[in-house]
Amino acid sequence: MIPLVVQPNRPEDERRSDAGFTLLEVLVAVAILAAVVSVVPRSLVSARTSIGHSRAWLEARLVAEEVLAGELRSGRMRPGAFSGVVRGHRWRVVVAPAAVADAPPSNGRVLLEARLNVEISASRVLAVDRLLVGGGQ
Repeated sequence: MIPLVVQPNRPEDERRSDAGFTLLEVLVAVAILAAVVSVVPRSLVSARTSIGHSRAWLEARLVAEEVLAGELRSGRMRPGAFSGVVRGHRWRVVVAPAAVADAPPSNGRVLLEARLNVEISASRVLAVDRLLVGGGQ
């Protein structure tokens, strides 16, 4: 035999309040959801832009290292201005005798100051300063 469960008599208003959410609870949930949905896409776009900028700076840094290594390898480092294009990045280097080099050059070698600029975009430039040993003439 199945026992009968008898529920106490409750007024109908009391049963309805337990049945679902109030309008205020739904509005609060929608407001929170709207705030989260508006913040997340902006964060993703910002992160993606930051990654793109980092990639561009890294490529410019690699171009600068490649140009300086090429000039050092060639052994023709001398005072003057040089420019070119490597992997789509324009570069320009100005080489001058270093201000600290007051001593006369030995064996035709002097301390040179090189300022290398690599163009990242129309408005951004990576500048690298180096001291190098090169020919005085």
